[in-house]
Amino acid sequence: MQNICFVCEGNTCRSPFAEKVMNKYLKQNKISDFKCYSCGLNVDKNSNINNFVVEILKKYKINVKSRKPKQLTKTLTKKYDLFITMTKSQKQYINAKNVFSFGEMVFGDDIEDPYGGTMEDYINMTNQVDLYCKKLIEKIKLVKERLS
Repeated sequence: MQNICFVCEGNTCRSPFAEKVMNKYLKQNKISDFKCYSCGLNVDKNSNINNFVVEILKKYKINVKSRKPKQLTKTLTKKYDLFITMTKSQKQYINAKNVFSFGEMVFGDDIEDPYGGTMEDYINMTNQVDLYCKKLIEKIKLVKERLS
C-alpha cells in the first residue's frame, strides 16, 4: 500500500478536497494499492472543513458533515510514502523524502489558497484540484501498466 498525503496550510479546504476526490478516483479506477490522506502545516485545532468545500463535495456524491484538520507532525512524516503540497513553497516545511508540489507532479501551477474568498474562488480551486487528481490517476495507471 502506498500512502499519499496531500498537504496545505490549514487542512480545511485544498488538501482535504484533494484527499476525498483522489480516493474516489482511485476507487473508480480500481486502484486499490494507493490510499490518500491530508494534513496541514499550520492547523487551527478549533477549525473545521470549509463549508464551501462541503457543498462542492456533495456534487461529487461525497458527504462530509464534519472533519477536524490534522497537523502534520514528525511522526506522520514517517507514515506516508509521498507528500504532495499545494504550492512549491510549502515543500520546504516537510522534512521527508518524496515531497513534491501538486503542480510539479502534473506539470501545472501552484494551487492557491482561496481562504476568505467567495464560493467562486473555492469552485475555481476545486476545479484545479479535480483536474490535477485526474492527471495523477492517469500517471498512476501508466506506471502500473508499464510495471505489469
